[in-house]
Amino acid sequence: MADNDKITELANRIYALDEKVYKATGSNLGRVYQGNKEKCINDLKDLIKSSADSSVLRSELALISNMARTTKKNPKLHKEIMHEYGEIFDEAMAMQEAREGNDIIDPEHAELNMSNLANRFGKDDNLIICIGRSYGCAGTDIGFRLADKLRISYYDVSIMNEILQRNEEHEETDRALFQNKTARTPAQWWRDFKRYHGLSRSDVQFFNTSKKLVDLAKQEPYVIMGRYADNILTKNHIPHISIFITAPKKLRIQRTYHTSKEKLTYKQAAKYVSKEDKAHLKRYAFYTGKKWGEADNYDLTINSSTYGIDGSVDLIMRIVAKNRMTEA
Repeated sequence: MADNDKITELANRIYALDEKVYKATGSNLGRVYQGNKEKCINDLKDLIKSSADSSVLRSELALISNMARTTKKNPKLHKEIMHEYGEIFDEAMAMQEAREGNDIIDPEHAELNMSNLANRFGKDDNLIICIGRSYGCAGTDIGFRLADKLRISYYDVSIMNEILQRNEEHEETDRALFQNKTARTPAQWWRDFKRYHGLSRSDVQFFNTSKKLVDLAKQEPYVIMGRYADNILTKNHIPHISIFITAPKKLRIQRTYHTSKEKLTYKQAAKYVSKEDKAHLKRYAFYTGKKWGEADNYDLTINSSTYGIDGSVDLIMRIVAKNRMTEA
């Protein structure tokens, strides 16, 4: 089958699965793909083709799988849906892996070293894995695949923002948490000042996200990317595993250069990675009082260039296995 035919088939399967999950759950949160079917499928095909938009497709698949996992009350249907999702996931990831410059592995690095954590979770505690990462290290890909392998929910900035918006916990705020770059008029500033009792929108978003992460930790196991989750859960005495993923800056720049949807030059990619690193340092220090990326603040730090995406997932899985495996 030609590549275009495979992409079209996969896009149709993803759309159909989203529709099936929505009907099965009867959720009032809505579907991931809404509106004209043909347009949705064409948009999906563009996402599948583009390595630069892989994070968008990943988040959309995660939203479907998170919802699909709520069908456990109907074991037969749940098994059927998760089997279909698993096949779609594997096919989508295989297409992603085939793209040049997608992985981060450096073949010359050392062998995998085993790590272990002491037992941390009680029998009633959900497995929560918090992942911080430097830009361009493939950390988001690792977190997404880890969640799927463990068969637990996956949350990142896009998904958390979607949840908060659907629950109307911060209406009319930015689509991306802590990433607002749109200038506000004096009237908009005054409106927000009154609405948030003088707090900045970033602070309000932080508090809303904190509350949601704590609530979710009491309901289900999950992998959470960023969002200062390690610090938030620590302060709320919620057991979790904290991981930081990075890679040599040169490799992170190369990966950004290959995968950026803005078609950056190498020099622009280098500047962007440096800018993101500085922004992470500043925001993490502001909201946690700690130094972002410093090994002392995490249970495990991983150089993803040593293991690559799949190798990094396997390493984390070994650590999780030493604590406890989650139910399928």
